[in-house]
Amino acid sequence: MPRKKAEAGEGAGEPGVKFEDALAQLEAIVERLEGGALPLEEALRVFEEGVRLTKLCSQRLTEAERRIAILVKSASGALEERPFRPEGDRAGGALEKTGEEDSGDDDDG
Repeated sequence: MPRKKAEAGEGAGEPGVKFEDALAQLEAIVERLEGGALPLEEALRVFEEGVRLTKLCSQRLTEAERRIAILVKSASGALEERPFRPEGDRAGGALEKTGEEDSGDDDDG
C-alpha cells in the first residue's frame, strides 16, 4: 500500500530547505498525527521527523532574528539602525558599534 505524504519531511535537515517548506511539511505531519489513523511504528517515525522539522524551523527563526537590524538610541538621543550581533560574535556586546560610542557610564557627571 503506497504511503501518502509519508516522506513529507524527509531531507528537511538539509541546509537548502526553506523555512516555509519545512513549516508546511511540519503542518502536514501534525495533520497526519492528529488523524489518528497511522500505525504505531509509522506514527513514531513521522513524529521523529516532526521533531527534526521543529528544530530546523527554530534554527531558521534564530538565524533570521540575528539578521534583523534593531533601532537603538545614540548618545545624542537620535534613533540609529544597527545590525544585531549575537553575544559572542564580538567582545563588545550585542550591538555593532558605529561612530558614537557610549563610555559605559550611566551617570551624567
